[in-house]
Amino acid sequence: MTRESRARWLALATAALVVLMSALFAALRNLTPLQAPPRQAAPMAAPAPPAARLGAGRAAFDRLNCAMCHSIEGRGNPSHPLDGVGARRGRDALRDWSFGSGAAAGALPTGIARTKARSEQDPDVEALLDYLQHLR
Repeated sequence: MTRESRARWLALATAALVVLMSALFAALRNLTPLQAPPRQAAPMAAPAPPAARLGAGRAAFDRLNCAMCHSIEGRGNPSHPLDGVGARRGRDALRDWSFGSGAAAGALPTGIARTKARSEQDPDVEALLDYLQHLR
């Protein structure tokens, strides 16, 4: 076996190992059941926002790439689903967790808190919060 053929074989084996480990990690990550956060007292129901405002909130969710870390109705990253978040958190808590401020600032990793803080400048912040509050 020549030196070149050994190097090619080693490169091929390394690539195959990386692909297999990636697939294994993804499978284990997606099969692990997530522990639901503790339920808080349900906030008082606010009047439902108009459909156009909810659409603007969903558009802001998509534009800000929130689906990189979160999912809604099975779309997005399944590790942090937001289905029912409006029933679990009040508007102030949603604002804190959406933008890495308040009580959430200490609980989030620094990089994630910084990324979330940049999203607070979006013009559709209130529509996004209406959309998240509407998820029950």
